[in-house]
Amino acid sequence: MDDSPVFDPGLLRSVPLSVRGDARVAMRCLLRTDQPAARWLIQDTQAHAADNPEIYVAGELMQIPERIHYSWPRLDKTQGLNKAQHLILSAWMSRHTDGWFRQRGLGLLLASDAPWTIPFVIQLCGEYVIEIGQDILQFITQGLDQIPQLREAYLKFAKDNPGFMEITEQRATSYWNDDYRGQIRHKEYPQLAALRALAALEPAKQPTSAPAASGLHEA
Repeated sequence: MDDSPVFDPGLLRSVPLSVRGDARVAMRCLLRTDQPAARWLIQDTQAHAADNPEIYVAGELMQIPERIHYSWPRLDKTQGLNKAQHLILSAWMSRHTDGWFRQRGLGLLLASDAPWTIPFVIQLCGEYVIEIGQDILQFITQGLDQIPQLREAYLKFAKDNPGFMEITEQRATSYWNDDYRGQIRHKEYPQLAALRALAALEPAKQPTSAPAASGLHEA
């Protein structure tokens, strides 16, 4: 087995510049594979990236692979990682070809308040594992209000990336139509329900300030 360090530029481009130092450390835990991160990105359709919108989080371009093939690193490889490095690995694993790995990675993403994880979560709404859709729906409807700053970040992401949100909804609809149409009503399909719940969120109300004193006094 080749234990030499992995360097995969596709993985580095999937996280913001602010965490790429941690990403390089996390990448050392991966075992080599003959298939690096897919060149297709999550915003691509039929590999035509130029025809589809780019994805931005807080103004920074995110290029997230459609799939990866690296196995989840062994415990002896990851036990020295810090919280940020574990989170990065979880984000990458949420793009794994194995649905169990994707769901496990998602669970750790949903426990984080880092806004850069948002497109990794939203992308899973456009895929077919219904249990993953249920996890995201529960998070958006029950958990997101407990993290006000992250809630606002989700709202901003949806506003800043309407094309990606539309593509994700189209993908979710296609999977519902192909796999679940005879079992679940359209509005109850978790992936679509999660996207609708996100679209229904409203910005937090700003506290009203007390009227300023006029400076005049009655005689």
